[in-house]
Amino acid sequence: IKRFNPLTIANQITILRILLIPVIVIFLFSNRPLWAITLMSFSIFTDFFDGFVARLTKEQSLLGAFLDPLADKLLVTSVYLALAVLKMVDLWVFIVIFSRDLFIVLGWIIIYILMQSNKIMPRFLGKMTTAVQMVTSVALMAGMPRPFHNLLIWVTVGFTVASAIEYVAVGEKRLGQWG
Repeated sequence: IKRFNPLTIANQITILRILLIPVIVIFLFSNRPLWAITLMSFSIFTDFFDGFVARLTKEQSLLGAFLDPLADKLLVTSVYLALAVLKMVDLWVFIVIFSRDLFIVLGWIIIYILMQSNKIMPRFLGKMTTAVQMVTSVALMAGMPRPFHNLLIWVTVGFTVASAIEYVAVGEKRLGQWG
């Protein structure tokens, strides 16, 4: 991973995704679901595209390794909070999603403080969870029929909980190696 040239094309794409978050939320609260869905779909595309660009151009950076998961967490948390406020999803769903992301960030901080390691290791299940959360949010914005709505919510919660458990187990193992 390169330390120089932090404003790579991939990082610029990630920053764009972060800048779109308030716009998506504003469109949700302004009752403009088509715009919110369009920008959320574009954000999902950029989430996959920025990593592809970084690998293709061999411009993976420490900033990108930090910004990409941060952008995902900010996007998912903001959108699900808006969906909960708008009563498009129950508040407890937002709490589950937010809690997982909070545990991941706090775990990273603890490992950084104790082990002096800033290595961020995304997990496959974590990436799948983020993808499921994002796709589900678009389906909810689109007004998915109730049976599918409930199924998607439970699948999303299942992935979120499983991913949280995996991250806790991995963090515990890393801390066990420290002590």
